[in-house]
Amino acid sequence: TSSVKGNQRSSSLTATSRRRMLGDVDWVRLRRVTRPFLAASVDNEGVELVKDEVVSESEEKSTSLRFSGVGRLYSEVSEEGLDVPELESSAVVQRLTASTVAVVGLGGVGSWAAEALCRSGVGNLILVDLDDICISNTNRQVMALTSTVGQMKIDEMRRRLLDINPNCNVTNIHDFVTPDNVAPLMDRLLPELDVCLDAIDGYREKAALVAACASSGVPIVTCGGAAGRQDPSQIVCDDITRAEECRLLFSCRKNLRKFYGFKKGPGKGEKNTHKVKPWNILAVFSTEKQKMAPRDENGSSSFRVCDGAFGTACFVTGTYGFVAASKIVGMIATGNFVRPSQ
Repeated sequence: TSSVKGNQRSSSLTATSRRRMLGDVDWVRLRRVTRPFLAASVDNEGVELVKDEVVSESEEKSTSLRFSGVGRLYSEVSEEGLDVPELESSAVVQRLTASTVAVVGLGGVGSWAAEALCRSGVGNLILVDLDDICISNTNRQVMALTSTVGQMKIDEMRRRLLDINPNCNVTNIHDFVTPDNVAPLMDRLLPELDVCLDAIDGYREKAALVAACASSGVPIVTCGGAAGRQDPSQIVCDDITRAEECRLLFSCRKNLRKFYGFKKGPGKGEKNTHKVKPWNILAVFSTEKQKMAPRDENGSSSFRVCDGAFGTACFVTGTYGFVAASKIVGMIATGNFVRPSQ
């Protein structure tokens, strides 16, 4: 008998501790879990406890609970290092929740970027891709699992993102971006789009998207080639005019000047890279020299380029995605958007 009472006391204390840790978050008693992916705990009465899942009035509290850490991170802290006022932190979370970001290309870079944006509280995500998951994607794509092989990338990514944040609005566009369809695509995305994240691996398609964003005044963060790189510590972010050691961005830049009227870039030699006027287009690239391969790998053959002869690793592709996502979250949280100027 004493053992049973002890177990009940322990269970009760555990439930009390949970409530204390979660503050004033509403808890709903349900005997049936409405979404199978949500974990449920059991109180001392044997009733499942599921955190504010079904009542819409609890969305604001659940969002605050999930992303208050991001809000505090980007809020202004006093010189004394005191706690951030709740109003400032809440305002950051609200800006992120109200924002819309498009992730174009859900491969080894885009998939990690999309997850990072979702986990940072971005409330509206648009995923653009028309590829399916193959087993060879396992080394670099976050949604590539044994159970998802053969499924559409953006469909599986959407399921994953809604598992992370059920309040996130995820829109899927099953298509590849091409120079021919980028204009109607932008018409579809505007005016709600705040920032675009480009993770396309073909330079013609990449240039078309960058140019479309520039002409529409939409901030864009473009990602260079991650294949053939081993050291994630050499990944940086700078204006695309200063990108180096990246054939993909070099070809994209050349295409932008030739077909879209972008100003001439730097000449040969490192000393000239600081003379060109920035385009205000952020680019993520690696300063690591790319591993040599037996064939050309600048994305010219197709916009469906895998890691090919170079090879890739998730700790490199993921870092590309995380760096790009960090720049976007920073823009939204602070309101300091980097808008293309050509």
